[in-house]
Amino acid sequence: MHALRKALTATAAALVAVVGSVAVTAPASAAAGCRVDYTVASQWPGGFNAAVQVTNLGDPLTSWDLRFSFGAGQTVTQLWNGTVTQTGSAVSVRNAAYNGTVATNGTASFGFNGTFTGSNPVPTAFTLNGVACTGAPVVPTSTPSTSPTATPTQSPRPTSTPTTTPTPVPSAGPVTADPARLVAEMGQGWNLGNQLEASIDGVPSETAWGNPVITGALLDRVKASGFDTVRIPVSYLGKTGAAPDYTVDSAWLARIQQVVDLAYDRGLYVVINMHGDGYKSVSGAWLICDASGQEQIRTKYQKVWQQVATTFKDYDGRLVLESMNENFDGQYGTPTEPCYSNINAYNQVFVDTVRRTGGTNASRWLLVPGWNTNIDYTTGGYGFTIPTDQYRSSAIPSADKRIMISVHYYDPWDFTGTESGATTQWGPNVTDPSRSATWGDHVHTENQLKKVHDAFVVKGYPVFIGEYGSIDKTSADPTNNRYRADYARTLVTLAKKYGAATAYWDNGYNGVYGFGLFDRQSATVTQQGIITAITGS
Repeated sequence: MHALRKALTATAAALVAVVGSVAVTAPASAAAGCRVDYTVASQWPGGFNAAVQVTNLGDPLTSWDLRFSFGAGQTVTQLWNGTVTQTGSAVSVRNAAYNGTVATNGTASFGFNGTFTGSNPVPTAFTLNGVACTGAPVVPTSTPSTSPTATPTQSPRPTSTPTTTPTPVPSAGPVTADPARLVAEMGQGWNLGNQLEASIDGVPSETAWGNPVITGALLDRVKASGFDTVRIPVSYLGKTGAAPDYTVDSAWLARIQQVVDLAYDRGLYVVINMHGDGYKSVSGAWLICDASGQEQIRTKYQKVWQQVATTFKDYDGRLVLESMNENFDGQYGTPTEPCYSNINAYNQVFVDTVRRTGGTNASRWLLVPGWNTNIDYTTGGYGFTIPTDQYRSSAIPSADKRIMISVHYYDPWDFTGTESGATTQWGPNVTDPSRSATWGDHVHTENQLKKVHDAFVVKGYPVFIGEYGSIDKTSADPTNNRYRADYARTLVTLAKKYGAATAYWDNGYNGVYGFGLFDRQSATVTQQGIITAITGS
């Protein structure tokens, strides 16, 4: 969705990020050892967010207890994917019920929010299950007691963090080849909107638009609610360095990976894109299709995607990369040349760049949009071209497509997005016609989805409706949520009929004109009726 229509007021300060990596050991049985990567992903006056990943280098673990001490009086205020006890500066984090089992060379992760005064140094020493850090496998003098768990290990994922102790690189996981099966597996999705694409004065920050730091508890709630896919919009903007390398800030890229992992490790499909960098309304935007210097723009675009794709090249087929979001000239009219030609060029650069990074990227599904992800302007002969795929794996049969088409759906905007109490009802069950739009009914919805089916699905290109939804107008009409649920149910049902997966747009805001389905602070459901309409749960 366009940034001005979905952004909340920028309230947070720019973030400061630091990274620490400490090697530690862990007793499990005869041999023990591990590595700890402790990352301060974001920091603001008096507070910070940290992510911790433990790599088990010894025998398999059935439970774990990681201990460390803060050096400057920091305090853990909220922790996810584990349970925490803090006495003074001493911190103990035990596994959650579902992540106690860690295979040899496997990982376990947790994250937390904390407070500090003055400075926020990274802890310098860790122990795991009572054994001091040595940085290599050891045989403990006594075996600590552990509690077995029947919970299976979460899906393994690669790590790009450097380590002095070599760890195996995961092999490229399978990619679902059949388009119909892919759409069924991606199913009903949800957008983690207004977070990693949020920014202040051109500097991305996940809390910039009023949402809290993203937690595993939130993603647990999303999955438990029946969603199959999480789409994660991302901006780079001021986190990208100067020419010629256009280096993405390492802490920002690490935080993107951490958030991806929160969804990926829960068995969800994940879609990530380049979001606000193409909006004229966003400070620091540069992926502008009608700007001068297109050669430099394409070079920067290629460099950024090369870094992102390399980071994720060994993730399996549940990760889908999307080239960009709602790119157009900013005018809501008929597409123009050469702007559309430049959008097509961006998509081609994206496909070529991702494929050349190798690993699973050589065969994974890639998602590309047309003009403003508009269905009419993508299907109606206005200039959209599907990128060629010449660098994909030679093992893929020539007739097998690995490119998806991205569209968004907000018709009629009077109901879904106009911030007014005038149009609050939609669909065949309207009780007050004066509150209903004069266009964009369920027949229109079916006609639009049939267009993408006929243009792409029948040719082997799956379609992903990456955004849809409607804002909360219950302050003007207490029955509004009934029609919001009808709208979502209709869209999802028709998408299934015409071979498309979907992702509801959630900007994290609950209340007047909000799209929110969850309270992200408490990781609780706020709109169960709409969720049930989408997922049936």
